[in-house]
This record gives sequence, structure tokens and C-alpha cells, in this order.
Amino acid sequence: MKFREFTAELFSNWPVKLFSIAAAVILYFSFQIVSLDSKSFSLPLQIREGGNFVLTGQAPSYVRVTVRAKPDNLAIVQKSDIQAYIDTSLVTEAGNNTLQVKLDLKDFFTLMEPLDIQVKPYRLSLAFEKIAYKTVPVTPLFFGTPADGFEVSSWTLSPAKVQISGPESIVASVTEVHSSTVDLQERKTGFKAPVIIERSSKRIQILGVPDSSIKVDISPRLDTRRFSNLSVQSLDLDSKLKTEQALQKVTLVLSGPKKVLDSFVPDDTVVQADFSDIHEVGTYSVPLRVYIPDEFSVVSIEPPTLKVQLVENTAP
Repeated sequence: MKFREFTAELFSNWPVKLFSIAAAVILYFSFQIVSLDSKSFSLPLQIREGGNFVLTGQAPSYVRVTVRAKPDNLAIVQKSDIQAYIDTSLVTEAGNNTLQVKLDLKDFFTLMEPLDIQVKPYRLSLAFEKIAYKTVPVTPLFFGTPADGFEVSSWTLSPAKVQISGPESIVASVTEVHSSTVDLQERKTGFKAPVIIERSSKRIQILGVPDSSIKVDISPRLDTRRFSNLSVQSLDLDSKLKTEQALQKVTLVLSGPKKVLDSFVPDDTVVQADFSDIHEVGTYSVPLRVYIPDEFSVVSIEPPTLKVQLVENTAP
């Protein structure tokens, strides 16, 4: 057969011949795929965040990945060899966006031939918002109560404030974040402890937080107590003088540690009228002095001074 005749024969009815070749190739690869073994895995879907927008819709927690390969190749494939993820850095506007589920494969997959990997769902339509930032205070979460008679007098968290990020609508509603639980049960003394600063929402991220701790000061619980009808003792009264009438009784209100204050019994020396600057008969407004243990403080005394009539003391 001459070359011209061969060429003419080769290209005659070429659409039919091209279709036949394509069909043969498809059948060949289809047979290869059909004859493969398969493994299916339920894999956690990772959210790889980046860019100026953040996910607000609910993405599936898992996707299903099916691997088809020759039996000897498929035998070595494990669930840990594949990671499924979506890349949010590809999002360029707020609202619903369609993202492809992508796969990270171990290097040995490149040596498998033939190989077919499918993931379901393959594409996801998810809602996104512009990312926002905000600085908010950190508040501790206390558990239990100190021992009887004790209380938390102060606490200090380090850091006292943190920066958060997340969807604009959620960040706008956050006014504070909390620490992990701090146990106060039966405490009598102050302490320092490590804490974890916790997110108020899964959509909120806490940025750049180093090791966090709390310092708690615990002290005896203060209380107040009223003592009525207390007698007043004369202090430094000139021997040439005397009071015309018995000194008026007073009411004293003290503050101090509850347990000690509850057991305190004032005697006649607790409240004293100071006559040290008076040396003549007459009517005086005499200041009162209060002598109490150091752990107590005076809240009030009524009256604060006594009106006293002093007369000459004629007693031998």
C-alpha cells in the first residue's frame, strides 16, 4: 500500500475512530478502577483559618474519604495517613462561600498506581463574617468557700486583660472572658495558682496569652457588732473635782474578725472620759477614748462626747 493510500485510509472516518480510541481508553481505566480494593475512613474535618474572614456557620465535624488501590498498596494505608481540611484564607467576602474539601496525603501515595481517592461531601457552602478584634477583662471563676470565719479579701489575675478575635457579631457581644475554676474550699491563707483563660464561644480565639496565674488573698472575715449601755470610766479626773451625776452610758460599734469579735466581752475600761485638761468646776463637753484590741476598729460611738457637770469634791 502506498503512503498516500495509507494516510487516506488512516484519516478516513476519523471522528468514529477517535471516539473508538477514547472509549477503549475509558474502558481500560474503568476496568482498572473497578478491579481495585477500597477502604473508607471517617476523618475529622480541620478548619485552617486565615485571611480577613472567619467561619460563622457550622461545618461538618467529619467527612468520609474512600481510597481505592491495588490490594498490596491498600494494605499499608491507615487513617492517620490522610488529613481532610478546608482553607478559609480563600474567602474574599462575607456571606455564604463554597469551599472545596482538600486532602493532605503522606508521600507514599505518589508511588501508588492506579489510585482513586474520593471525599464526601466534596464541597461545602458555609457562612463567613469579617474578623474583628477586641480587648476584654478576665474574671476568675471561684469554686467553694473559704473556711468558716475567712473570706477572699482580694485577687489579682495575670494577665488582667486579653485580646480576642472572631466574627464581628460575636466579638461585639463579649464583655469579658473567664479563667478556669479556682478552688477556695476550706482555704485559710492566700495562695497563687496557674489558671487557663477560657473562650466564651467556640468561635472566639484568645490571642497571644502566655502562662496565666491568679493570686488570691484570704483573710479573717470582718464583721461589726454593737455593744449597748457600756459604762464609761473617768480618766485623769482631778481629785478636787467630782461629777455631779453618774456618767451617761454609751453605745459602741466595733469592726473586726468575726470569730474574735463574737467572743469579745468589753469591761469598764474600754470607754473612758478624758478629764486630763479640766481643773475647775463647771459644765464641760468631755471627749471619749476607746481602748480595744489591735485587731478591732471603731465604727461609731454614741454619743462621741459627754456633757458633764463637775463640782467640788468635799470628801476628805
